[in-house]
Amino acid sequence: MLTACQSSQDKAKIIQARAQAAAPKPLVINHPSKDVKVVNTALLHDQNGDAIVVELKNESNRTLVNLPILVDIKDAKRTSVYENNTAGLDFALNHVAVIKPGETFYWVNDQVTGQGTTAKVTVGQPDGKVPSGGLPELSVSPPKAGHDFSGPKVSGTVTDKSKIDQEHLILFAVARQGGRIVAAGRGQIKALKVGAKPASYTIYFIGNPVGADVTIQAPPTTLQ
Repeated sequence: MLTACQSSQDKAKIIQARAQAAAPKPLVINHPSKDVKVVNTALLHDQNGDAIVVELKNESNRTLVNLPILVDIKDAKRTSVYENNTAGLDFALNHVAVIKPGETFYWVNDQVTGQGTTAKVTVGQPDGKVPSGGLPELSVSPPKAGHDFSGPKVSGTVTDKSKIDQEHLILFAVARQGGRIVAAGRGQIKALKVGAKPASYTIYFIGNPVGADVTIQAPPTTLQ
């Protein structure tokens, strides 16, 4: 009986170890990127929540794919109020899908769960590769400003001009006024089919975009 009991315990430990090994791991950046410069960081807050915008510049001559980005937001007492390293977090909340050579990209995380005053940003090494056929080409229409009960918004369409369908496409919107980031938000298109009608997007903001210049960026998420 003792041997059988020990055998059951051993099996349980093995099952537990396998489950732990297969579980999503918190994101860790051991080797920060030397190719990407953090140009600017903005923390935004309004009645709808909090967001962080990180302006990134790819200073290399190569396209970077699946670029991890970690933020640690602290309040006035230097206490951490939000980190985006949680296991299983949505990919776009701690990665940039694609950033081209020399490109400036405005990454937005609008799921920040605490209001902070400062942010530490760490960008890691890309863990994806550019497909041999090149990147899919997406066309984003100019944003049309609007407002409803949820607040200010922009809307438009995205067209897939490539031969690859896109899934879980994330659009990043940043509003700048006088060189300062005043609002930002994200939108999603679940499926963008090649040859189909342009897909519509709607993006709501944290902050006030009224009178500001709005930039929409939609890096492809499905590369091959």
